[in-house]
Amino acid sequence: MKYRFFSLDQVLHSPLFDFSKPYQPPKRTDRSTCPTRLGDMDFAKASEPYYLEDDVKPLLADLFHLLFAQELRLTRPDERDVYVRLVQSAFVDDLLKRDDFLQLRNLCKGNALAAMEAARAYQQAVESDMLDYAEEAEPLASVLTRLERRHDAADEKLHDLVQQAQVDPAQTQAALQTAAEVASTAEQIRVVSGMIRASLQKHSAEIAQVICVALRCSMEAAALAKCVTQCWGDDDAEATQQAEHNQALLERVKGNAMLQGITRQLGRMKEMLSDLRKNDCAHGRGEKYTVTRGRDMKNLLSGELALMASPATTPLFLRKYHAKGLLQYAKRERVHKGYGDVIVCLDESGSTEGENAEWGKALALAVQDICAHEGRKYALIHFSGKDQFRTDLFLPGQYTSEDLLSAAEHFFDGGTDFETPIREALRLINEDAFENADILFITDGEDSISDELVSNLQESIQNAQCSVVGLLLDADSPGMEFALDKFCERIYRISEMHDKDDILTNL
Repeated sequence: MKYRFFSLDQVLHSPLFDFSKPYQPPKRTDRSTCPTRLGDMDFAKASEPYYLEDDVKPLLADLFHLLFAQELRLTRPDERDVYVRLVQSAFVDDLLKRDDFLQLRNLCKGNALAAMEAARAYQQAVESDMLDYAEEAEPLASVLTRLERRHDAADEKLHDLVQQAQVDPAQTQAALQTAAEVASTAEQIRVVSGMIRASLQKHSAEIAQVICVALRCSMEAAALAKCVTQCWGDDDAEATQQAEHNQALLERVKGNAMLQGITRQLGRMKEMLSDLRKNDCAHGRGEKYTVTRGRDMKNLLSGELALMASPATTPLFLRKYHAKGLLQYAKRERVHKGYGDVIVCLDESGSTEGENAEWGKALALAVQDICAHEGRKYALIHFSGKDQFRTDLFLPGQYTSEDLLSAAEHFFDGGTDFETPIREALRLINEDAFENADILFITDGEDSISDELVSNLQESIQNAQCSVVGLLLDADSPGMEFALDKFCERIYRISEMHDKDDILTNL
């Protein structure tokens, strides 16, 4: 036997053992993370619509918490069972060191649907390889499991014998033999664990490639799920129904290629609008830019407030207060403009099919989002061939996410006729309380219009006192003529923009 002990004092002072605290049996877990009780509830709620098998839940729960939780809580390696500590860790623990994992975590943090979709995508991508490596390591893993059980039993026995030997010297020999067994078993565990790690190390390049592919799949799944919640999520739904509602939305989007493209484009635009609003709100709350005099108690300098700390200086404070002579911060306040309602005429002819149709629909819905935040009425006129149109009204507080989805899914795929949407827009202005509305035309411009009709429409638009803005989707044919340029106040051409998403800031 490699390890031999000749006295109880040698055992007590050996670095191989810890007798400083009472013995506690080790707890082996099949988890890499140690989430809070609330974190477990979040996973249970997020996983409920998926009807998961029990054998995949531990890994999915770990991945979910690594992505979703605000604070990472990991179990210690010695608390994990053999499979998790040696095989699963090669696919999970190394994630924490990767830059692309940090990007994925930032995408999923606090978003249950995105975290769940990313976790499932990663688990499905690595599952086959994990099983192969687990099967390869199985003989040594079985030996290691038996060694750990023997070590735990001997360690518990050693703590009891050491306590007994300190009272009854007759137990010293048994304690020395058990100490040698514990130390020897621990060394065997170290050697077998090293053999398993060395076996996996041979496949390190393959595992790294699998992880890279899995992370890419997770990133795509998370990005789509996050866009779905941003674009179509219903904040008013009850918490118990939120997971099922979001899952149903995601499946609906996945089943419609065009809606999927619109969702990705609109999600990016809403992210941009959110950043603009954050900056605007920070500015609107009051950015300090100089010091002036007044008596605004909320903005006084601390030196002026200090005058009230002493009875001797309080009269000075009161005199300065009545004279409006207290030093205070001056803040820039938000400037409010008088915005009107918006009518968007969206070209859904066959010539726009593809990226133009997806981007145009996303932009139309991003404009709707702007109107919703500012309490403005919004109308979306889908148009194609002659007398082929559909009008969706979005009045403040009078529509649902289902209405938005229905508008996003609609596509005529016909010809092009500009007269129909213009006349419908004028009808809204004249009849449906959109009298202060402006019109935005989103089209690829592939239609001709007679001079007589242009004159008639121009007169109608002037009588309605509305402005018309044209957005020409001409990336594939820059410089083309635009039939509506005679009565558009401004025309934006995608071909002239460095980044076409900049149109949001211009609008």
